[in-house]
Amino acid sequence: MQRLRRIVRLIRLATHTGVGVLLTVLFAGVWQATFYPRLVRWWLGKAGRIIGVQLNVVGKPADEAVLMVANHISWLDIALLGGVANPRFLSKQEVRHWPVIGWLAAKSGTLFITRGKAGAAAQAATTILQALQAGDSVLLFPEGTTTTGNDVRTFHARLFAPAFEAGIAVQPVALRYPGRDGLTHPAVPYVDQQSLWDNLKALLAEPDIQADIHFLPLMTTTGTDRKSLAAACEQQIRAFCAMQQ
Repeated sequence: MQRLRRIVRLIRLATHTGVGVLLTVLFAGVWQATFYPRLVRWWLGKAGRIIGVQLNVVGKPADEAVLMVANHISWLDIALLGGVANPRFLSKQEVRHWPVIGWLAAKSGTLFITRGKAGAAAQAATTILQALQAGDSVLLFPEGTTTTGNDVRTFHARLFAPAFEAGIAVQPVALRYPGRDGLTHPAVPYVDQQSLWDNLKALLAEPDIQADIHFLPLMTTTGTDRKSLAAACEQQIRAFCAMQQ
């Protein structure tokens, strides 16, 4: 049964990817600022449903441009968050060169940064700031890596700098994929050097996966500093995740 479920979903996902490519070719250039973002949101949302995710959303994304910060468990986070909000995501430069996926990511407005080189942090901050000043929300994962989802790692305060420079609010976003034991569903975390293909195969074989997204209240940059704000966002997200266990 698992094998059949995986095959059927994989075929549906491949077909859906083909539809995404076609829609991007047709509409990305013509209606980049209007209709196309809604298509991206629809496409990502349906991709999550094809994989078998049952999504529960609490709260709502901010109407104005904000810096969204979330805990990070899997590549699936991006599909689910992008299916209910319209932020621009931050990604490593290598993803731009991935077949199909990299092209789709670039067309949807992903911000690509180079990691591990001198000046990379400054370049990332400038890229985020420019997007925020252009009126776009940006979502990043301040833990800097994926985790098992059973705890929240320390948020890197330097990533909050663009919000202070742009004078905009920060919106914490908490994610959970609860399993039957209250801990994170074991098939979801993209950790321990697992390949993307192996993780996808595990997800496609599951009967269903529950996902919870909680858009928390906005936090102002006025009267605080990067370190304090990062700690406050981390605390709010950790508290939400702990309540679900």
